[in-house]
Amino acid sequence: MATEYTYYSAVDLDTESLRSRVAAVLGATLSQDGSMFRDGLWVSAHRVEPGGEATAPRLFGFPHRATVSFRFSSTRHDLEDHNTALMVGTVLSLAPADGVLLFNGEEAVVRIVEGEAIFAAAWGDWDDMPEVAALRRAHRVTPLPQPLL
Repeated sequence: MATEYTYYSAVDLDTESLRSRVAAVLGATLSQDGSMFRDGLWVSAHRVEPGGEATAPRLFGFPHRATVSFRFSSTRHDLEDHNTALMVGTVLSLAPADGVLLFNGEEAVVRIVEGEAIFAAAWGDWDDMPEVAALRRAHRVTPLPQPLL
């Protein structure tokens, strides 16, 4: 089974600008349909149209303007650590806009609040990934609200 993360953001970018920024941070190939690929990772990003907002951003206290979905290949575990670091880097690149990175659509693992990145204390899985652990150490780590659990 593939691992999935969803980043909801208040970033005010149109779809084309959002995709360009995400692809640049990931070093991913942007396909004609707007999805992005790199070995072991598939990503989609889009601006949310009015009326298409998800519930989660409202629960975390910010307007939903953009969604970035990350799907990790279940067959490329050798690339998971590096791709996870790239995903976290992508989230950080969309700050200072408020946002939340959810694991499997419900568990908050990173929040951006007023430009500050906050990592979930309960999400210790990333401590074993040196690239991600380095990013995490540079930011506050504390328990995050979990209104979807």
